[in-house]
Amino acid sequence: MTLELTDDLLGLGSVVRLESESASGLFVVLARGAFRPDMEGTEVVPRYLVGAHPYGEAPDRETFPILATEVRSVVHHGYTDAADTEFIEDLLDQMENGRRKGTSAEHFTGALTVIPDAQPTIEESADSERARADPFFLLRGLIQQEEPGRGRP
Repeated sequence: MTLELTDDLLGLGSVVRLESESASGLFVVLARGAFRPDMEGTEVVPRYLVGAHPYGEAPDRETFPILATEVRSVVHHGYTDAADTEFIEDLLDQMENGRRKGTSAEHFTGALTVIPDAQPTIEESADSERARADPFFLLRGLIQQEEPGRGRP
């Protein structure tokens, strides 16, 4: 039995349009794989890891997997060549015959872009210092907000 892909595999960097309850808009293909819905059958569906366009993988944006059947339209086709054909042939072979022994890949877990925390304003810094020195500082501030006309100590 030979496994067969139900659709062409999109190139990395392809931009697809999704329209569903969980996601809608443009998304960039970040990684590719395949899904075999029926382990007894020969049908294999392309599967993609996507990120919102124009962000891709960003620290404050979600990436998530989709099946090719969830793509409403392809807005831009990413680059493909003979290596892509070899990739999918190898992937289908391993899906049918089992994973070959080899080295396990180390996955990158850090952020591509480091975004520092926002620096507190001068007023926030002063309030923070007062709160450390006086455990009742925040409580007094809440009481003063409830009582108009009272100033800060």
